[in-house]
Amino acid sequence: MAQISSSTQKIDIEALKAQIDAEIATRPQPKSLTLAIDVEALKAQVDAEIAARLLIEADSARYVHRRGFHAGGLKLLLNLDATSEVVEMPPLFRLPGAPGGIKGLVNRHGRVVPVMDLSSLYGTRTDIAAKLWLLVCGRGDEAVGLVVDSLPERKKFAQSDEVNLLEITHPIASFAKAVYREGQEVWIDLDTEAFFASVFQVEPLHV
Repeated sequence: MAQISSSTQKIDIEALKAQIDAEIATRPQPKSLTLAIDVEALKAQVDAEIAARLLIEADSARYVHRRGFHAGGLKLLLNLDATSEVVEMPPLFRLPGAPGGIKGLVNRHGRVVPVMDLSSLYGTRTDIAAKLWLLVCGRGDEAVGLVVDSLPERKKFAQSDEVNLLEITHPIASFAKAVYREGQEVWIDLDTEAFFASVFQVEPLHV
């Protein structure tokens, strides 16, 4: 049988390497100018994102951002992350012997949520023609529903909009973190943890 010499093998390997180098050389290579433009575009995008974030932080430092709604004749505010959902008022299950102001229970995503009606709690009157909504505050076992007669809207107040708590004579003012004036309207920033604890007569949870 004929033997293949090592020199023949070496020549074949070198030829293969040369062929590969030739194919690589014929492929289009990215121009350094194009690469530089892409890098500059990326830097501009990052700068824009940083600038937008700084504007948001500056706005948050200058203004108080809350979610506002109407309930029981009151204009109330909650932290933006204090509510989990708002839906049209669903059927309620009555709860005999419930604390004053508790309108009933509702099933939300497999959990039983107590529903509070500020009109019943404080004996105030609301617009009968107004459409009622269920605003769920908190999540999980800590969730409590509020009967509201307006969809929540985002509100923004300057520090100069804050008024003295002593100007508010409504009983719910004792659970207010702050009060803000918007034109002729007064908005109460509600401490829901303290408020719900008082209604249900439980000690507030402090972490």
